[in-house]
Amino acid sequence: MAAALPGCGSSKDSPQSAGEPPQVASARFSFVANRDKNSISVFNVDQTTGKLSGSATTATGACDGPVYLELSTRNTMFAACNFSNNVASFAVDPLTGGLTMIGSPVPTGAVPYDLTLDPTEKFLLVSNAGSNTLGVYSVSSTGVLAEVAGSPFATGLLPYVVKTSASGKFVYVTNRDSNNISVFSMDQTTGSLTEIPGSPFPSDLGARAIALSGNFAFVANRFANNVSVFSVDAASGALAPVAGSPFAAGMEPRSIAADSTGKYLYVGNTVSNDISAFVIDTATGFLAPMIGSPFPVGQVPFGIEIDKMGKLMYVPNSGSNSVSVFSVDSSGGLQNLQTMSTPGNAYSVASI
Repeated sequence: MAAALPGCGSSKDSPQSAGEPPQVASARFSFVANRDKNSISVFNVDQTTGKLSGSATTATGACDGPVYLELSTRNTMFAACNFSNNVASFAVDPLTGGLTMIGSPVPTGAVPYDLTLDPTEKFLLVSNAGSNTLGVYSVSSTGVLAEVAGSPFATGLLPYVVKTSASGKFVYVTNRDSNNISVFSMDQTTGSLTEIPGSPFPSDLGARAIALSGNFAFVANRFANNVSVFSVDAASGALAPVAGSPFAAGMEPRSIAADSTGKYLYVGNTVSNDISAFVIDTATGFLAPMIGSPFPVGQVPFGIEIDKMGKLMYVPNSGSNSVSVFSVDSSGGLQNLQTMSTPGNAYSVASI
């Protein structure tokens, strides 16, 4: 989730002076989780080019093995700590991007992996890949976490990526080793989860990551080298495969993201080391390969972060300790702008 800082919104919020280059980035800072170095790096974002510069690295201390990051609109960041089985909160300095841990990390299940805030930012959800559960935590105004009653909630086997619907009513979790998606309704007062009728919904081999966009859910299936597309019932949250699904991707896709317009879909392939790009039929969910796809990146791309303005993409390359920076053209095509080195295995990128 990207959060706007004062004076750092769209060009509508920050009018350009005559002769100034156009703004392409909404973010001022990008944060990269370095899992093997127990640290998070912060880079400055050039708002007219999108390129990264500088690097300050914060040790994560009792958060051992930070993997995925989530940012709130309250200048707070959360990190899933893969090796120490906990989740940490950090205050973000809005002027420098500096990080300060809030209290001590809070225990999770075994091998926490992905995490996401619900749309109200009242709750943080954390997938526990090693214990086949989903943890739910209330979030205070200062970023303090407390596990809700009934948490953790059972999922399928090896849950990896968790997303909430735009309404906040439903939660979706990919279960890699049971090849399906668990879907829950969420009590928006207590954070309690109830699995919906029909869940889990079958996907393909190695259901690894999910993106929600418009009326559709897109699932990257790591071991089938494809993407399953589902229509989403807005009333019940239930999933149904669309005609033509699944669609071929690259080798071992492990991340997936749709742009904010809902027109384009991007899939990170960790063995072919590239990004498969698709044009989405917004009426049917059918995927058509984009001209120029796939687009090469570094080794073992583990995530995809698209800037709020939709003109930039950041891809962390865990195998080559770097972040690939792309411009995104009006047709969704990618142009490599920069490869920025990171101190360790770059697992995820989050930007504000």
